[in-house]
Amino acid sequence: MIQKSILASFVLILFFVNSSFAQYRHQAGVRLGSADQVVSTGFTYRYHFNNGKAVEAILNLRDPIALGALYEVFKPINAVPNLQWFYGGGAYVGFKGDDNFGIAGIAGLDYQFNEVPINLSIDWKPELNFIQSVRFRASTVAVSVRFSFLKK
Repeated sequence: MIQKSILASFVLILFFVNSSFAQYRHQAGVRLGSADQVVSTGFTYRYHFNNGKAVEAILNLRDPIALGALYEVFKPINAVPNLQWFYGGGAYVGFKGDDNFGIAGIAGLDYQFNEVPINLSIDWKPELNFIQSVRFRASTVAVSVRFSFLKK
């Protein structure tokens, strides 16, 4: 009997948490990116300030280990509910190798499911490295899958 009440409580919580995609403040998950990026494959965490602005941190787990931070602006695509496009920019720091510090831009599509607290995005994130080796990487794409939690 206790298990049924716990399950019912969990379902009610999910219902209220999932009532609107714009109400999520935190999103955390994994990012799978192209091999030529400094900050590509690893963990991603996004914090939404309001319905249109967020910051995202990406911890790259491939070689070199790197950390990136991006400021992002979101715009709804009215033709498809829960779909937004976004753009922004930021910087990254690498902890090994020739790619130690650079700036990055980002542009992509972002979709928040209503039925489950899952967020999907695909983005293009060009990078320009400054330290030790000046390099520009334009062909950088990634897919992120995040769990969305805590309402605004």
